[in-house]
Amino acid sequence: MDKLTKILTMALVLLLLTTIAFPSSLVSAASGVTFTKTIYQTTDLLNLRSTNSISSKKLTTIPKKTSLTSNYRIGEWYRVTHNGKTGYVLGQYLTKVVTGTNFTKTNYQTTDALSLRQAASTSSARLLTIPANTTLASSFRDGDWYKVTYNKQTGFVSGAYLKKATASSTAYTTTERLNFRSAPTTSGALLMTIPSNQVVQSLSVSSNWHKINYGGKTGYVIGTYLKKGTASPTAPSAGNADYSGSKMYVLIDAGSTVALRSSASVLSGQLTRLGRGTPVVVTNSLHKTRGFVAVQTADGRRGYVEATYLTIFQPSPTNRPLIVLDPGHGAYDPGAVRAGLAERDIVLSVARQVAGLLQGKVDLTLTRYTNDYYPSLGERSAMANALSTSRFVSIHINASNAGSASGAESYYYKGTTSVQLAQAIQQRMTGYAGMRDRGVHFANYAVIRGTQAPAVLAELGFLSNTSDRAKLADPAYQARYARAIADGILATL
Repeated sequence: MDKLTKILTMALVLLLLTTIAFPSSLVSAASGVTFTKTIYQTTDLLNLRSTNSISSKKLTTIPKKTSLTSNYRIGEWYRVTHNGKTGYVLGQYLTKVVTGTNFTKTNYQTTDALSLRQAASTSSARLLTIPANTTLASSFRDGDWYKVTYNKQTGFVSGAYLKKATASSTAYTTTERLNFRSAPTTSGALLMTIPSNQVVQSLSVSSNWHKINYGGKTGYVIGTYLKKGTASPTAPSAGNADYSGSKMYVLIDAGSTVALRSSASVLSGQLTRLGRGTPVVVTNSLHKTRGFVAVQTADGRRGYVEATYLTIFQPSPTNRPLIVLDPGHGAYDPGAVRAGLAERDIVLSVARQVAGLLQGKVDLTLTRYTNDYYPSLGERSAMANALSTSRFVSIHINASNAGSASGAESYYYKGTTSVQLAQAIQQRMTGYAGMRDRGVHFANYAVIRGTQAPAVLAELGFLSNTSDRAKLADPAYQARYARAIADGILATL
């Protein structure tokens, strides 16, 4: 064998021996993946090893919450450098450091079945699969990965399978008082009750359930009580509300009855007696809570019932605590007026929402339901006194020549329970709506002085103050005021 042949033979033998001795190194090099340099953080103490194997030499131990950079991995092993030593660590003990950007919340639709992953990486754990044609909202992106929430799980989806959803909504008007629920089912939690003649925007429809935004909340209403369009105003202005066709119920103590009379007089004959909860349909156009109301019963009888004993809220078969809500002013009396906003309109909106929150828990009536009607202060108290009233709350808005005057305050006239009610409402108005606390005070106001039941007059804020006015005009804050009053009432029952 000549010298050249010996050299080649020895080289071949050395190569074979190297392959046998270090097979994993050659395989690892062939099966690795190079990717964009990414920053990770260790979630626990982590061994840095010489190769991608737990049996390989441990170079060092990396502390928890240490930032590492990698752009190469073999399976679940990531190549990193720490304290001048380069080796491999297991990816299950790494979490990607978020380096994405926030943007305006946007709706997207999935174009295919799509994996929701724990982190913005295909190597991250898959939480679940989102079906095609699902609408998702996102306001954060990391590269081409979008952060979304689906079925109460939050993670990342690939933007390659998303398309921007077309923003569209349809205006509807409520034809009746309408339950606003957290889910598209009658068993969904009741968020509030939306009054009749309110304009809402339908975002989507499924099985006659409309997804809408109202009062700062997103939820669902049944489409049976919606009509397309915005012909009806959100709050009737003075003198133009037609109340005919409205459904009302007899509100009187269980076991008692009220007369259906042949004419609008206590001297007229009685056609029949109507018990608690009897439904009637109003046939006169003007709403009122004093005098007589023309009605028709379910069996077709037409007659007149004293307005005091009618409510738009169906009472329970047996007596429950009765709450009388008094939206201040009304009709020709707008109350405080600033920047085109009237106290009369705002307090009616809040009172309706308070009633919606209380409905199903107590019995309810309002001293007025529309803006075309003004009951006198004495009539408001008399209405409460004619019924077995548990709590009376008159809702108002302040105003001052001094634009700096601001905040909420509550008033009582007499009785420990009235003080407790005022304190409960005041505490929640300042907390829920972030109002300046002007405190609870005694006041000789006729509407609470003349009411026998525990009574409070609540001033929501100052329409003359720029900051307060912005809240008073905002439907989302009106909902907060309503929640404060409702919760304050319930806390004292």
